[in-house]
Amino acid sequence: MNTDEEPIAKRRRMTKERKARWLARQSQESLDNIHAVDTAAYRIEAETPAQSQARREGNAEAYNIVRDRQSQGIRDKAIHFIEAHVETDNCGPMNIICQFCKSKNFSAECPYDGKFTSCCRKGKIKLEKPSDALVMICFILIFFLTY
Repeated sequence: MNTDEEPIAKRRRMTKERKARWLARQSQESLDNIHAVDTAAYRIEAETPAQSQARREGNAEAYNIVRDRQSQGIRDKAIHFIEAHVETDNCGPMNIICQFCKSKNFSAECPYDGKFTSCCRKGKIKLEKPSDALVMICFILIFFLTY
């Protein structure tokens, strides 16, 4: 080692030594991957503007094809939807009652303080009782649906 070595030269030498030690620790498979990435980077760096434009157009075309296939797959799923094959999520029973509006909630919805915000904002929203006309409409609908 040279004691009167310049700082920049010393830093470069240390970096080369560190890289050599790192490469010695790598497996052959990872070295092959590193070599493939480096080769691709050098190839891209050395290409002409026309080659670069052609490569980018090819990449864009491939991306568009993949995106179109994904979109078509989503459309096909929607068209051939079978309601009998829908996966159901069971959230459990709705057995937790809000102390303000008496709504039924799932146990997972219950906050730490026990006051629900999804139904009445912890009692801040007051709903009026439904009018008799609404009850009458319900009876009429039930009547027509059953006969």
